[in-house]
Amino acid sequence: MIHRQGFWVLGLVACAMTTSACANSVDIERIDDPNAEFSLVNGAIKIGPNSRVGDLETVNGSVSVGDSSRVGDIEVVNGSIKLGERVRVEDIESVNGGIHAGSGLTVIGGVESVNGDIRLGSGATVKNGIETVNGEIVFTRSRIEGGIETVNSPLDTGTDSVILGDIVYEETNHGSRHVPRVVIGPGTRVEGDLRFYREVNLEIHETAKITGRIHRAWSGAESARL
Repeated sequence: MIHRQGFWVLGLVACAMTTSACANSVDIERIDDPNAEFSLVNGAIKIGPNSRVGDLETVNGSVSVGDSSRVGDIEVVNGSIKLGERVRVEDIESVNGGIHAGSGLTVIGGVESVNGDIRLGSGATVKNGIETVNGEIVFTRSRIEGGIETVNSPLDTGTDSVILGDIVYEETNHGSRHVPRVVIGPGTRVEGDLRFYREVNLEIHETAKITGRIHRAWSGAESARL
């Protein structure tokens, strides 16, 4: 992850060295080249609206993509990822930093994070699941295929979302006293199991539907109906 030395093009300038040696940031108003890839060690990447571009990677810095753009993979180690409305992305990965997207996001692959919130605007579609360790997961009226897997994350599915796959909370290895709140909101449908290998506060709205089973692998587990 975040390992390639990039060949990047900015305007009419090409650089075949590592991008960190060529620039400390990328700021493009609009680009229409799905083969153009940008990779930085230290610096932010900003792509304007109505763009088409390839992979975007940075180690220390943020990535920002404007409305109605199509991009390849987005990978960040230390920094946030901010996406406008109606953005289409191949895959999203972050280690330390939040992932925030406007309405109508489409992710062909999955959304992965370690530390940082994942907040998706209304109408998101994720084709290959959400996976994280720490950080709040929030979406609404969205379709998440491939399920959700986490350890410590609060989860709110919002209204009328569809999750195709299991929601899994793995066992914490650090004895955390934090108990995440898991809210399956109004009209939400989970076509899979809810599997909890650690304590959670589970709240399921009376209009939500869980097609699978609820597995609680710790003592004293309870679920509440909103």
